Amino acid sequence: MSQLQDDVKLCPQCGDEYTLRAEQCAECGVELVLPSQLEEAPPPEEFPATDQLACVRVGPIAWTRALSAALEQMEIRHRVEPDTRTPEEGGVDRGEFDGADVFGTWVMPNDFERAKTIDSEVFVHVLGGETDAPNAGEDEICPACGSALPVDALECPDCGLAFG
Repeated sequence: MSQLQDDVKLCPQCGDEYTLRAEQCAECGVELVLPSQLEEAPPPEEFPATDQLACVRVGPIAWTRALSAALEQMEIRHRVEPDTRTPEEGGVDRGEFDGADVFGTWVMPNDFERAKTIDSEVFVHVLGGETDAPNAGEDEICPACGSALPVDALECPDCGLAFG
């Protein structure tokens, strides 16, 4: 958005522009403000690199999506990235997943215990010795916009929601 002068009014919720005479947004019903009255949103807090985070789980994309969705629901910030670490470095043996790409889900150290609890609830079948991934079929949908997701998507192709 270009730098606007105070020769228009804006809706603070939807951003629609109005003449100076207008008092209320036709869509939102809220009082309009001058551009100079809008509060600047603070920049998003930088999330640390994985070497400063605690890894909750490493697994195939279907597992990663399931855990990421559960962490999002509980408002636990996390990072999902491909995990190229060897088992000696803390990664997993890809042979466990038929050579599929694996992804790590990392959280802030102070969220680790909560995240592990959520992880154990999501993957209770794994704790019982089963190794089947959660179902990752055609019914995968974006939790933000409801669009169908390709099985290997790391972000929604429609709304851009990143999983992690």
